[in-house]
Amino acid sequence: METFRTVVELVAMISASALCIYLIVVLVRLRELLILMKKDLSDLGEKARPVLDNMHFITDRLRSVSEKIDDQVGLVKGSIESVKEAADNLVSLERRLQENIEEPVMRLAAILGAIVNRVAAFFGGTRTT
Repeated sequence: METFRTVVELVAMISASALCIYLIVVLVRLRELLILMKKDLSDLGEKARPVLDNMHFITDRLRSVSEKIDDQVGLVKGSIESVKEAADNLVSLERRLQENIEEPVMRLAAILGAIVNRVAAFFGGTRTT
């Protein structure tokens, strides 16, 4: 029984040693894989930096353009409001002129028509309007 125990211990030690060697090999491969991943991530970071810098520049330009467009829209709105006010003022002026001038002109035309009729009647003819 003692020899059996020794054989089992020897097999257990050999198995443990094989397991340790296998773990060492796996850890070496894992280390190599991590080194490759680190290199790839470093390359990716180096290549991404110019792209990110360009994106930053582009977003700044877009922000500037959108601000200028907002300013121009404000100016156009102001111009349209000014044109609208001018048109409203013109319509108001037309209405006031029509109210203030139309009646006296019509009265003057009636007076002139009456004078022409009277003069025509005086000289012998009748004139009708």
